Amino acid sequence: MSALSRRRFLELTGSATAVALSASANAAMGPNDKFDLVIKGGDVLDPSQSLRGKRDIGIRWGTVEAIEAEIPAARASKTIDASGKLVMPGLVDLHCHVYPYGSAIGIPADELVQFQGTTTVVSAGDAGVNNLAALRRYIVAQSRARMYAFVHIANNGLSAFPVAELYNIDNAQ
Repeated sequence: MSALSRRRFLELTGSATAVALSASANAAMGPNDKFDLVIKGGDVLDPSQSLRGKRDIGIRWGTVEAIEAEIPAARASKTIDASGKLVMPGLVDLHCHVYPYGSAIGIPADELVQFQGTTTVVSAGDAGVNNLAALRRYIVAQSRARMYAFVHIANNGLSAFPVAELYNIDNAQ
């Protein structure tokens, strides 16, 4: 048997990588592994999958791992009965203020989203061109919520309440 050539090594490792990446996320869970939470019997509405119907949702490590017609209660560490309830994926809040240290009215996004059923927020002008990089680095990068931002017309964003950044027209450069 000859030594493994570089070409053959790349073929084998490339094939192994392709197989590993093409496996579904559910393959990581065995039939006896437990979900952290199972939401049972809710009327699931998910437009991204053209799905509307009674389903069970299995969640592990804060991520939806399975949406199935029936997940046995024995596979759940905790169960929530959602019978008669509408269950949807996280919604998008298109106007919020989530820059607590750069804006006078901002609150942390991770404190906001858990109470309103959203997973994605849009910062409505908390930052201007001068402090947008800080918003991205210190707020967006450290938040579990998905965040987008509108840039405020004033170069320093919502720096004071209610509209102090607009008293000086030079801020709108």
